[in-house]
Amino acid sequence: MKSGEAKFTVGLSIPTYDRKEELNRLLESLSHQSLLPDQIIIVDQNEPGFLDLVISEWADRLPIQHDVVPYKSASKARNHGAQKLTTEIIAFPDDDCVFTERTIELVKQTFFNNPSVDVIIGHKPNRQSKSSAHITKIKPITTILNLFNAKAETSNIFCRKELMLKMPTLFNECIGPGDQTTIISNEETDLLIRMLRENAQIGLCAEIQIEHHSSQVSFKRSLKYAEGRYELIRRQKLGLFYYLINLLQPLVRLAKHPSLEGLKYCVATMLGRSGITRLIHH
Repeated sequence: MKSGEAKFTVGLSIPTYDRKEELNRLLESLSHQSLLPDQIIIVDQNEPGFLDLVISEWADRLPIQHDVVPYKSASKARNHGAQKLTTEIIAFPDDDCVFTERTIELVKQTFFNNPSVDVIIGHKPNRQSKSSAHITKIKPITTILNLFNAKAETSNIFCRKELMLKMPTLFNECIGPGDQTTIISNEETDLLIRMLRENAQIGLCAEIQIEHHSSQVSFKRSLKYAEGRYELIRRQKLGLFYYLINLLQPLVRLAKHPSLEGLKYCVATMLGRSGITRLIHH
């Protein structure tokens, strides 16, 4: 790695609740990085003592700061960590994701090679995308449609600290998992749309790969995640075009990979994205 790349510092704000094994697996993946993160803040929303064994296991091997907070809100926890981090690059891994071995190194390399880029979005690993040993290519994201197609998740977003300091609000604390809101998803897309509207330079890098679960594990979960997309479109006033694209996208996905299970998730997603269930609840 070039000396200029190595000078970039990367910090992680990790909100966690009720997950010991998953957090342990994430920390293990971070310990195996070709370059370790420079700062890790674990924002612990559990009862005091819940994570003590997990933290003690990794405290000597990773630069961990363990903050126990009195609330249960993933967005509020991410904001807490972001305020504490002093690094040039900040990320927000979910506590059940896994970083592939060269993630931190590739993040530093990509920001170094693209000095005008403010935000980098990574990918989930798949058979078609193989991490390059030498090249990190950026695909510019210039429209909200690009943003939807990028399939961003909180776990694969890396931001320059200087951009975050310019944002009036980071994660909207009325959105996201926790006991303070009924909208459990799309907090990352909400943030990225606001960044795009502030003329942030956002890029997609397929070589940066973070493993994370699918939201389609049950009808109810798919429905709740889809309601978050409806609320995003409504709240950000994206209009009929984006409403229809998001409503019909599950049909396209089902047509590509038809199955009875896929049909179940298609119905759940379309129902949630239609807004019908939100209107009934209100």
